[in-house]
Amino acid sequence: MRRLLIVMLVITVGATACASGTARRVSKAPVSSTAKGAPTSSGGSIDWHACGSVDCATLAVPLVAGKPARGTISLALARHRATGERIGALLTNPGGPGTAGLWIAQQAEQVFPATILQHFDIVAWDPRGTGRSTAVDCTSKLDFFWSVDRTPDNAMEVAANASAAQRLANDCAAHSGRILPYLSSQASAADMESIRRALGDKQISYIGFSYGTYLGTLYANAYPSHVRAMVLDGAIDPALSSDAAGEQQAVGFEQSLDAFLADCSKRPSCAFHSGGKSATAFDRLMRQIDAEPVYAKLHGETRSLGPGEADVGVAEAMYGGRSTWTKLASALAAAARGEGAKLLALSDDYTERTTGGTYSNQTGAFYATGCLDSPMPPNVAAVQQEADRASRLAPHFGASTIWLGLPCVYWRAASKAKPTALAARGAPPILVLGTTHDPATPFAWATSLARELQSGHLVALNDEGHTAYARGSTCIDRVVHAYLLHLTVPKAGTTCT
Repeated sequence: MRRLLIVMLVITVGATACASGTARRVSKAPVSSTAKGAPTSSGGSIDWHACGSVDCATLAVPLVAGKPARGTISLALARHRATGERIGALLTNPGGPGTAGLWIAQQAEQVFPATILQHFDIVAWDPRGTGRSTAVDCTSKLDFFWSVDRTPDNAMEVAANASAAQRLANDCAAHSGRILPYLSSQASAADMESIRRALGDKQISYIGFSYGTYLGTLYANAYPSHVRAMVLDGAIDPALSSDAAGEQQAVGFEQSLDAFLADCSKRPSCAFHSGGKSATAFDRLMRQIDAEPVYAKLHGETRSLGPGEADVGVAEAMYGGRSTWTKLASALAAAARGEGAKLLALSDDYTERTTGGTYSNQTGAFYATGCLDSPMPPNVAAVQQEADRASRLAPHFGASTIWLGLPCVYWRAASKAKPTALAARGAPPILVLGTTHDPATPFAWATSLARELQSGHLVALNDEGHTAYARGSTCIDRVVHAYLLHLTVPKAGTTCT
């Protein structure tokens, strides 16, 4: 069962990825035919066609919302049809930005239980700029970008970061300059409204993970009367400045790493136990990799594990919480023996690298959206100054988190966005889920978003890892299902384990 995807650290411009998890089956529950927002479909105008186990379609939407004369772009859609009495469409976004989303409908039976599949059409799409929709076309050879040391120790390493960032920005502008100004999350929220109208539903239900919570918040704020139900899992707080978001996320990853190393030190069975001094061994290993990359033979390729890939590989393992700690311990132990393949494989999973050094368009699409969603850092010096501040708060993740924002210094499409609290006034109750030890979207973000939304209701999961739903908590899943099916709002202060 595949992960609910992954992407990058928050950089300094926006928000990240989504999370791992498996869907726990629950018993079927009858759905009242008089439930608020029950069957709303009026047929719609989308030309669906069979596409494996789901229906597929392409929808033309305005390049600029409300200005069809400016042209259109294409969105790729997928629908897993309700197997029983239909309540309506449940739109879903797995995270990002820059992440394709079709797969969550294509694999709906691995994500959602039968009771949800019975009553909802699961509708997913590749957001503009990603996947099979009109997509950003940057270079697909990105080893130059992801191998950079994002904890630069000297002027030469700073210059290497700047060179890689500028090269990426120039490649994206050269191949996709026409659409780059139109790939913001605000534009994607308007696309959701185009999808709703084309579906023919008066209202939609929605579940968004990680970055998908930001997309959902934007939609609810712009179109509150068109929301039937909304679940925001692994919440982004749009009121945070980019600097604050970067620092807080770095601290979240730092705390998760500390928890892993403390646990490993206590257990002799942990592969990276290191005589009960896992934290000391980790720092020593990272210094060694920084001084000299580690040999790695992976998928028939002879490569090296440098500090850039090592940082990314460790961050990747933090998303899954305790479920990936054993894998991380094994990868670190192997790297300490001079075998970097396991940690390099974690990095490749994170960046979507395939054999031969070819990457998906996820990286380019991430920056294409992220650099429009928040004010850009003005120059390299400003990024370095913020990285120094963040590294004092989070010694292992602070600098790398902030340096990941550097391409936005060189981005050709200017951002006009400002951090703003969104209340979504007039929307029905909105469920906000937060995991207490989430490294990527700290629990404080869920708390503040639930408070900022006029109808926000916070539900906590006491756990490690990113996001809460479909990760094995029967309590969380029951709360979400009761809300989606019956619009039952949980009691204030509800906490699950």
